[in-house]
Amino acid sequence: MLIYEAFNDTLKRYNISGKALAQVAGVSESLVSQFRWGKKGITDEMLDNLLLAIQKIAPGSRRYFCSLVAGEPIETAGWENVLSEISAEEIPELLMAIARCWKSVDHPSIYVTSALMQLPR
Repeated sequence: MLIYEAFNDTLKRYNISGKALAQVAGVSESLVSQFRWGKKGITDEMLDNLLLAIQKIAPGSRRYFCSLVAGEPIETAGWENVLSEISAEEIPELLMAIARCWKSVDHPSIYVTSALMQLPR
């Protein structure tokens, strides 16, 4: 799998918009779009910046991306397993992911599991 394909798959899996990513990473939406569709390459430093940004938006997404690049996609784990493996540093990120889901939907309890699935596996 090519890097841009793994990146695009990760954005899709974690439901990260190009606009949100561009804002968090401090880059243009055009740059994100061109990279994710394979129309433009980026530097190692820019890739690192984008991966830090997707991790801020959706905890676990960077790890998932790396697993795709390595050719060993992470299996979806039950939320109980995810919670048992979460570090103290990741708890605020989890709570923010849950809050974003809670705020954006009419039936938030349905989407809490989605937020939990964004954690590293």
